[in-house]
Amino acid sequence: MNDVRGSMLMETVIVMPLLLALIFGALQIAHIHVARQVASYAAFAAARATLTEKNGEEENNAKRAARRVLCFLAAAPDGLHDGVMMPDPEADRVKKRILLFKVVRRDWEREVELKFAFPLVIPLAGQIIARRFNPVDFSQEKAGSHISEKKFGDGFEGPHLILHERMSLPKPYIVRK
Repeated sequence: MNDVRGSMLMETVIVMPLLLALIFGALQIAHIHVARQVASYAAFAAARATLTEKNGEEENNAKRAARRVLCFLAAAPDGLHDGVMMPDPEADRVKKRILLFKVVRRDWEREVELKFAFPLVIPLAGQIIARRFNPVDFSQEKAGSHISEKKFGDGFEGPHLILHERMSLPKPYIVRK
């Protein structure tokens, strides 16, 4: 009887770290998937915000629209209001994580390019995913740059995944002065 209990304990000790790594990995992958959808929608919202503006005002309104969407990825416990976490689009943790924001104007089209640093917060899985990519790539501005070890002043010390989105929308009309 004691041999059976001992073998069950040994099996648990061997299998539990692998099971936890798989569970944490699945959670981190789901978190990344949601973040990519939010970043894609932020690029869409920014591109849409440029459609009705005159040429000089497009970039500011587009950036504001993108920050309103991206703030949901950067909500923090200090944003609690009456027990509800309310993200602030004007917070530094949102502004500092936007690494690139560019509006390209063509005659009948507006394109927005956006890079956002998303923290990999799930323990163990975030670090494993971060080691899969080469952090040196990001500092060299290569096409394959996906991970940043840079600190963004938000208290999170771990790696950040760089989400790079581009959205292009046709302008339904041209605003003339």
